[in-house]
Amino acid sequence: MQDSRRIFWPAIAGALLALTGLLVQFYVTFSSRQLPPLETVVRFFSFFTILTNTLVAGYFLVRSLRPGSAAGRWAARPEVGTALTVYIVVVGLVYQTALRGLVPLAGAGIVADNIIHGLVPLYMFGFWLLVVSQQPVQLRTVPYWLLYPAAYLAYTLLRGPFASFYPYPFVDVGVLGYRQVLVNSLLVLLALLVISGLLGAFANWRYRRNLPTVPR
Repeated sequence: MQDSRRIFWPAIAGALLALTGLLVQFYVTFSSRQLPPLETVVRFFSFFTILTNTLVAGYFLVRSLRPGSAAGRWAARPEVGTALTVYIVVVGLVYQTALRGLVPLAGAGIVADNIIHGLVPLYMFGFWLLVVSQQPVQLRTVPYWLLYPAAYLAYTLLRGPFASFYPYPFVDVGVLGYRQVLVNSLLVLLALLVISGLLGAFANWRYRRNLPTVPR
């Protein structure tokens, strides 16, 4: 209970930050839409960035408002917080290194862009560093962390040909072909795996370092 009170305001702040970015981006998307409303919503949530920011918002809401619930106890597990940190950090890294500037932005679009690709990843990493990484991480669970991005990739590649829509240029089969898209996707999955191992190893090192010494 004391730990829940300690992280209440940081978690509320994280939820508000992520929700603000999502709402502003949703407004920008709908105000410039050229497709039917349903397809616009589906495409909005077809971006890994949007899905992951939504997960971050939900994570912070559960940790702040329902810490004692089954969902709150599950979210408090270090493996959950670390996996989510990996996802959102990779969102920021991929965007800043490969995607930034590809789409011209103005006004509210710039605000949303900076929040969901910059501030949220930085805030989630800071929360992980100060709160989550104080607990040990079971590294044997790391392969399971790849299920979410793998499922996202499968959805994107299955829906893409029918909707004529690929949310990111590096998964655009129509332009690159399946072979190059799979190579690109494997590189992203490898980055996820490496960062997962690094964060998990750091959390375990930090936990062992802070263990009280047993007098002999």
